[in-house]
Amino acid sequence: MGLKGCNGKQPQKGAGIQGDPQAAEKTDESGNKWRKLYTGGGSHFRHCLEQFKEVYGEGNLVVEEEDPRGYTCFEQSGEPMFSIWLKIGKTLTKRRR
Repeated sequence: MGLKGCNGKQPQKGAGIQGDPQAAEKTDESGNKWRKLYTGGGSHFRHCLEQFKEVYGEGNLVVEEEDPRGYTCFEQSGEPMFSIWLKIGKTLTKRRR
């Protein structure tokens, strides 16, 4: 699966979020493992975040602002770009119903 920038074009290499294009998973300082579910912005980001909260529980998600360099549409608009990370593994927080 290739990474896509705006309008389906490949983003510029070596800049912003593309500095480490394979960063689909990470481990934090507490040893928790995280998987990237989504990167983007605007109303689509907000909608996805609300859906992920319903499915996975808010305690299992982290939102980070990303450096949008290399994504022309974000650079030109000045709109912030975010990633949504899901906690994976044995350390999941129970979801409230």
